[in-house]
Amino acid sequence: MNQSLLVTKRDGTTERINLDKIHRVLDWAAEGLNNVSISQVELRSHIQFYDGIKTADIHETIIKAAADLISRDAPDYQYLAARLAIFHLRKKSLRSV
Repeated sequence: MNQSLLVTKRDGTTERINLDKIHRVLDWAAEGLNNVSISQVELRSHIQFYDGIKTADIHETIIKAAADLISRDAPDYQYLAARLAIFHLRKKSLRSV
């Protein structure tokens, strides 16, 4: 993953992508879940990142990556995707207040 990619934040400013921040959010969302691989979600989402991507698009990409991993063998990905979606909605709604 190219850590020199720029991200457009919700307030319109840009900064370099912070993969550690993404990892911390995934780690938080996966807490207590079984058969969930944060690395798999990161790998599936990172290939879709591009220079200038909006933070909201990063979040939506990660949610989709988690949802794509839901299976009979790993049903907890549904909870991971749900937690990430709720977190994303909170950020969107707090911005509009």
